[in-house]
Amino acid sequence: MDIVDLGEIAALLSVPTALVAAWWTKRSAESATSAALLAGRIQADTAISAVQAQSLLHQDQQRHIALGTACMEFLNASRTLVSAVKRLPSLDHDERQALMAKHAISMEIPYASLEFLAPPDVLTAAERLLSQCRLLERCALDRAVLRATISALEAGWCPGDPENCTDDRHNSAYVAWEFLVGWARKDEEGSRHDRDLLDYCLRDSATFTEMQVARALSLADRCPAMWDRLIGGWVRDPLMEGLESHHTDFVTAARAANLTAPLGLFPSGLEGSSSPPRRNCTA
Repeated sequence: MDIVDLGEIAALLSVPTALVAAWWTKRSAESATSAALLAGRIQADTAISAVQAQSLLHQDQQRHIALGTACMEFLNASRTLVSAVKRLPSLDHDERQALMAKHAISMEIPYASLEFLAPPDVLTAAERLLSQCRLLERCALDRAVLRATISALEAGWCPGDPENCTDDRHNSAYVAWEFLVGWARKDEEGSRHDRDLLDYCLRDSATFTEMQVARALSLADRCPAMWDRLIGGWVRDPLMEGLESHHTDFVTAARAANLTAPLGLFPSGLEGSSSPPRRNCTA
């Protein structure tokens, strides 16, 4: 074989070798590119996951803050309602109606927020507190009429020796007081029988205006089922005591939820007391 033939053979062999080298170089480049893309994708996914986790944490923190604020507004609304109801006996009739109209739906808005945000235990406690506040709101005006009447009659008792008192006004005030305190325990016939005497004693006590007597008699005619709870006792006030108990339960549930809330939202004790003074004070 001469030199020309060897050159041709070498030339023919060099073509596949060049193709293989080019293919291998291309494949290596593609592999490197794929590896770089994969590394970039992993890095991007990691970054996205971190952002999502941070976002979820932020959302959870914001939700807890919103829930704490809703609890604060709900609790404050209930306390404001209680404060308003306690003021009613010392106000005249028109002022009572205006004050209750102002607080008619004060708790509904923060409660609507709790329905979306609150965990089950907090929501259950909120529902019970709301139910008690609605009950207080419904009977607030009747409670004010009855407690103001009772207090005025007590103030009209004889300041000296009641057994030897000769002032008919003092005696009438005491008899009217006895009637009202025990009115819910009278049957229908007893109520009809004593109604005129109650009317007379209220008027004879010289304690009330004509309109105040009419409101007291109207309430006695209706005799709400909650009569005894509206009156309460010398020291106890069952209606307010029940509400205070639900206040405490709600605060306990909110604390247990570990809420992120403004400082001072859930103090160690309820602010103030719902227990009234003796009944001859108009709380």
